[in-house]
Amino acid sequence: MTSEGAKAPLIIVISGPGGAGKGTIVRELCEQDSKVTVSRSWTTREPRVDDKDDSYFFVDDATFNKHKDNGGFIECNDFLGSMYGTPMPDSNDERDLILEIDVSGGRQINEKLPEAILIFIDVEDPELRRRLSERGDKSSEIDKRLLEAERERKEAKELNYQIILNNDLVKATKAINEIICKARL
Repeated sequence: MTSEGAKAPLIIVISGPGGAGKGTIVRELCEQDSKVTVSRSWTTREPRVDDKDDSYFFVDDATFNKHKDNGGFIECNDFLGSMYGTPMPDSNDERDLILEIDVSGGRQINEKLPEAILIFIDVEDPELRRRLSERGDKSSEIDKRLLEAERERKEAKELNYQIILNNDLVKATKAINEIICKARL
C-alpha cells in the first residue's frame, strides 16, 4: 500500500535468453538499490548446478497447478517443457518489483499492467553459446535455447522492450539502473 500522494511501486520486467546474465544483473541491481526487490518465481524444472538457493521455488507439477488454479500467479507459462510462474506481488511492499521472466510472461504483464517497464537483456549468439556451455547446459539444450532466443528477440521488439546488450556487466547494470531512476521521476 502506498500513502496518499505517493507513487505506486514500479514493476520492472527483465527478460532475455538463458545465459544473457539476467540473474547476475538483477542481483547487482538489488545490492545497489534498497528500493528494489526481486520476485522469486516458481518452476517445475529441476535445479541446475549454477542455480542459487534463492533462484526459484522448485515445486512439482501438482503443487504448481494448485497454486495456479488458486490465482496465485500474476503470470505463468510453459518454457521448454517446464512451468514457470510469478507469484502475485505483496501489496504491503512499497519497493519497486523486478520480475525476471521470459518475454511471453512479459507480454502477460504488459497486458495487465501497461505501465510496467520492459527490459530485454541480450548477448550475441557466439557468446551466448559459450555461456550456456560453461554453465553446464547440454549441446541439444543449447541449440533449443538459441532458437528460443531468436523467437524472444523478435517478440521483445514487438512489445517495445528496451534492449540492453550485456557485453559488459557494469555498463549493462548501470544502463538498467538509469532506466529505473528515470521512471521514478
